[in-house]
Amino acid sequence: MTVRSTVVNDAMATLMANEHGDFWIGLQLPEGQCTNNDITLRGYEWVTRDESTRFSNWKGNDSTCTQQCVSVSSDLTWEERPCQNKLAGFLCEYNFNKTCKALPANTDLSILYSTPLGFQGADLRSLPPGSTATCSPSGFKVFCSSKGDWMEGPWDCQIDNGGCEHQCQMNNSQPQCICPPGSQLKDNKVTCTEIDICSIATCEHICVPHNDNYLCICQDGYDLDPDGKRCRDIDECINKQVVCRQDQVCVNTPGSSECKCKPGFKEVDGKCEDLDECSSSPCEHNCINVLGSYQCSCFKGYSQDSKYHQKCKPLCFDIECPAVHCVEKTNSSLMDCDCYDGFILDTRENGYFCVDINECEMGTYCDQLCDNSFGSYTCNCHDGYSIDSDGYSCVPEDTEEGSGTTGVTPVIRVLVTPTSNYTVEGGTILTSGALLGIIICIVVVILVLVFLVHHFLKQRAKWDASSDFKSSGAEEDVCLQQVSTSKYVKHSSFNDILKT
Repeated sequence: MTVRSTVVNDAMATLMANEHGDFWIGLQLPEGQCTNNDITLRGYEWVTRDESTRFSNWKGNDSTCTQQCVSVSSDLTWEERPCQNKLAGFLCEYNFNKTCKALPANTDLSILYSTPLGFQGADLRSLPPGSTATCSPSGFKVFCSSKGDWMEGPWDCQIDNGGCEHQCQMNNSQPQCICPPGSQLKDNKVTCTEIDICSIATCEHICVPHNDNYLCICQDGYDLDPDGKRCRDIDECINKQVVCRQDQVCVNTPGSSECKCKPGFKEVDGKCEDLDECSSSPCEHNCINVLGSYQCSCFKGYSQDSKYHQKCKPLCFDIECPAVHCVEKTNSSLMDCDCYDGFILDTRENGYFCVDINECEMGTYCDQLCDNSFGSYTCNCHDGYSIDSDGYSCVPEDTEEGSGTTGVTPVIRVLVTPTSNYTVEGGTILTSGALLGIIICIVVVILVLVFLVHHFLKQRAKWDASSDFKSSGAEEDVCLQQVSTSKYVKHSSFNDILKT
């Protein structure tokens, strides 16, 4: 470094502010020449082979004829000493058209600068072209271009290997860093890291690298699925790996299991006792505690709600009933009332009423025949059909072949309630086919009776004729004739017999 002016001396003072020791500057006494204290540089010349200067800062007035060099210390004074001495370093001066400013400080990052001049530092204020800055711990690198700006790596492969940790190659005129097999580029695009095979694995639980591949293993309480990736919970209760007390049940949990009291019971002093659910009043009307559970029932005229068995709904056994649960609407003179299942609200001058909905008039509920009832309706079928399991559709009945008769199945009334669990016992009704059968049976019975009467009268007439013959024979003479084996001679009359 040549210190030719006070400006350069001030710059040197900045460089030496935090340094300790002595440093060489670019000033030396030529070989075979003695010092001359009457001139500014005392016979010394700069490394540029000239003696021009407007500044000097000698420490002493010693004279010598041996080869000497000049060093400075923190006080910036010039001291002559043999050039073979080992000092803390050199102060060098370089001139560049443009330089890069130091990167903004970041408390989360540390930056190390490297210059083409062979020195590194973290607190450099300006960097010459060709310098690099490496950020830690991210590993990002930037390069100081000849234009005085920073470029992200990778850059030209001919300059410091493009900043690449391994190989740099140009791809379509663009630098690209290449990593060795088994490694991949980090996000900084310049450094490499070993490929974590498990980072791309799809193991549900634990991934273990194995050679160039990976293996999936499961946590305790799980078995590996046949797909080799997912884990299936082991049901220790089914496998009887857990033995519970007689008053407990085994409950499987993810990866484990535990013994708990049966539903409706609670553990007290190591025993399962019945839990009185009725103590918390779960039912709207009546509650009966039973072992391990409870039962709700409703007052007379109410039925349990089909969705919430703890709730009770009033029943209506007429075509219309007064509405229930009426509450005044906000900012209105009208009431907000509830109606029974199968009924619709009707607002009248004298009050609010629930009127039965005639589902049969809608024609969309039953397949064939429909019988409306209070709050509900019943689906029926024509002769030869029966209600299907859905309670709405009619399906043909099967007939027995070869019997000569057709089986008639009574049509069972199936109660269908749109929104209520209120049920009514269905009964057997008389169909037209059954009526026809009864009529035929009556006719057959009448015909049999007529036949029997006719037969009886005919027999009685025969009995009367026989009786008349017997009574008349008592008054007339009856002539008997002996029959011999001689030739039979026909007699012409009864008188001829008397003559013989």
